[in-house]
Amino acid sequence: MLQRLIGISIILIFSVSFVCSAATVHGVVYCWEDLKPLPKAVIVVNTTPIQRFVTPNGSYSFNLPPGYYVIKAYYYKEGKLDLYAEYNITIKNVSGNYIVDLILFPPLNFNFSQPEVEFPASSTQNPFPVTVIISVSLVGLTVFILYVIWRIKIKNKENEKSGDHALNEWKEWNEISYEGNVDDRIEYKNTESSESLDLSILPDDLKEVLEEIVKAGGRITQKELRKKLRYSEAKVSLMLTDLERRGCIEKVKKGRGNVIFLKDEYRKFFGL
Repeated sequence: MLQRLIGISIILIFSVSFVCSAATVHGVVYCWEDLKPLPKAVIVVNTTPIQRFVTPNGSYSFNLPPGYYVIKAYYYKEGKLDLYAEYNITIKNVSGNYIVDLILFPPLNFNFSQPEVEFPASSTQNPFPVTVIISVSLVGLTVFILYVIWRIKIKNKENEKSGDHALNEWKEWNEISYEGNVDDRIEYKNTESSESLDLSILPDDLKEVLEEIVKAGGRITQKELRKKLRYSEAKVSLMLTDLERRGCIEKVKKGRGNVIFLKDEYRKFFGL
């Protein structure tokens, strides 16, 4: 899961770099009669999605990534198309600054598509080009994913510290390895406490599990214990649950796994 989030973050970072790599195309829209700027001219660029807006004073500006584009300008008078112009441009240099002034002429008598644009009472040029909006969105998503990754790492560290704290409570244990069989000590009596435990009531499979824990000095991870036994992972988990219910062992969560400990009375019983 963590590796997948990191991979997505890297892809988003490259995407932001690509989107931010855009050239600036700007200019002024003029009337053919007096060569004066035309306010409220409709400018359309065939980007994906299409960019369209109404200029406030005849000037316009786009941020365009590399590619081939058609810039079209429309000027309406009393709700009818009065002037029109278009310009083809190829963007090659993302750091370029392209100046494209457009002179609008009366349209010829042939049909061509017109943009669907609503004319507000006070129209202004879009201050945020589509590329800027996409870039900001990608940056925000990248920051969010990096935050999630950071929180996951913090949580994992907290879990490890919790497991280490539990392990520190058992550091007093000696690293004594017992090579004998559990059955050999069924009648063993601890010389200090004079307490005895009857293990004959345990099934053979539980005795086998207990024997491996004793061989490991009374402490072993569930993963290592599974490798030493001939049973499946599900079977080992069930047997450990049974031993824990009988009060023989204790399971302590550490990271993504468990550490198995013999209870104090059993440690004393086996001389650990």
